[in-house]
Amino acid sequence: MRGLTIFLTCLLFGAVAACTAFKQPSEQEKQTVHQLTSNMRTWALGRGLIDVPANWTGSGDVTLYYGLDADHSIVEVRVLGEGVTQERFDAALNERARRIAAVKNYKLDDASMLVSAKIVSPQEKLLQYYKQVTRRQTFIHESHLLIDDVYVMLRAESYNGNTDPVQSQLLKLSKEIFKVTPDNAGAGFALGPVVIRSHHDQEIATFNFRPPASDVAFEVYVNALSPSETKSIKTRTEEGARVFLAGDYENLRTKKITLAGMSAEESLIGFSDDTHRQILFGAENYRENPSLSRPSMNLRMSAGGIKRTPINPDKPKDLVRWTLPEFANKGYELPLWQQPASPDPVNPSLTDYEAMAVWDAILKSVRLRPNAVAPKPDPWANYRGPSAAEAAESKRILDEFIASFETRKPSPGGKDQ
Repeated sequence: MRGLTIFLTCLLFGAVAACTAFKQPSEQEKQTVHQLTSNMRTWALGRGLIDVPANWTGSGDVTLYYGLDADHSIVEVRVLGEGVTQERFDAALNERARRIAAVKNYKLDDASMLVSAKIVSPQEKLLQYYKQVTRRQTFIHESHLLIDDVYVMLRAESYNGNTDPVQSQLLKLSKEIFKVTPDNAGAGFALGPVVIRSHHDQEIATFNFRPPASDVAFEVYVNALSPSETKSIKTRTEEGARVFLAGDYENLRTKKITLAGMSAEESLIGFSDDTHRQILFGAENYRENPSLSRPSMNLRMSAGGIKRTPINPDKPKDLVRWTLPEFANKGYELPLWQQPASPDPVNPSLTDYEAMAVWDAILKSVRLRPNAVAPKPDPWANYRGPSAAEAAESKRILDEFIASFETRKPSPGGKDQ
């Protein structure tokens, strides 16, 4: 009789797969969830904060837009490393400049692809190079910064040889980036250990988090001004599943949630083929009046598929390879016939229960930082103070004026006035 009751309950929920929700987690699952969620690290995430398991590594990059019309300009900002010494910073810049300079622009009389390398200070260096082998005057400008021990790279493009405005923009932005902790990030867009206190008009960013040597990956996409999707994430997930998975998937959970204080929805699915199983969790918020303080947030977590190889803790992180221009990465990538075969895909290292518990813990932690958006200054206001020379002249006039009262001239009658 009890079995019949459970079966009928399953039918009411529409699928036997939904009965997995009634299974009690094993002690091992509970222990795994406790290990992952009892020790979380707070990460500064754009205008907000997020907590992820402490042993997960994170990275992020953002594209800043100045102006929203056809004449807008953009600057990409990326954190390349933390705990970087001056020696490693210098070595990375020398290696980068060497690789770019070694390539010749054969369409321009074999001129070096590296146009210039300037040292602004020991912690700030500028590189300018051709975007590609061409006769066109299109350049990439990079500003490499060592902010305390954080290596930050700024990147922008210039066209038709108009380089001065871009270099000036990078020099200005370099003074608006500061190392912070999540608790004291303050106003600005945060990329983990740094915050960007620039007055820009739009920001689009991607953050990635992963456990070491794992098949699990977590990604956050932030777009400040993008309007909310008109179709729900459930509808789009089902449409994608029908196209790419031929309907061979499990709907683990779909419901409305709250994300960073805004209305949101999540869709959690599992899918399989002849070789392995994967899970894909997604969530996104819905809001009116998009702004820097109310960004669109799209979160994804996957497990199963390709597993990352372990990282050698004795080998320093490569600060050059992953951001080199394509023409300069010769020697890093082996030819296709010399590359090892792709590893076989694996099943998720987390059970559905473990993955959902970690997902819930992370999503509940996402919150916006108070006062993360500073008021933009009035472009018509004149806040410029006096120059040093103007201040000195004002002080001289004031001193003479005061002195004229202290030393009064006698009146014609012999008495002071």
